[in-house]
Amino acid sequence: MKLRDKFIINSLIGFVIGMIVGVIIWIFLAGDSEPDHSLLMHVIMSGLHGLIPVGAATVFEIESWGLTKQTVVHALLTLASILGIDIPMNWWKPGAELAIALVCYVVAYTIIWLVNYFYWKITVRKMNEELQQLHEHEKDQDTKPNGES
Repeated sequence: MKLRDKFIINSLIGFVIGMIVGVIIWIFLAGDSEPDHSLLMHVIMSGLHGLIPVGAATVFEIESWGLTKQTVVHALLTLASILGIDIPMNWWKPGAELAIALVCYVVAYTIIWLVNYFYWKITVRKMNEELQQLHEHEKDQDTKPNGES
């Protein structure tokens, strides 16, 4: 699948998930406390809030980029979505509330990144061990005389 197609699919999935989360938040938490914004505006902005980070995750598919570049680009795009959507929507009040939200973002992003990093590190190690065992098994087969198994 082409990178563009993955981006479109990821973005659409993120938009739908964001909208669903937005509706849930509106029902349980926001409701009447957001008189400046309609439910429709809230749901659309929540959809964008999902679209950007999930769509931007496509950068991890760009094999020519290193993990550091992929992470920095994704983190900056995700942070831009927080600043570009949350502040105008007044989801976080400027000052301490926004600072706490940004710290939570950094901590959550770091934890998710580390979990994924170590998961893939372990997966690659296991794959390399299996390849090594396969290689050794093939070498053993090559050293046996014809007819032996």
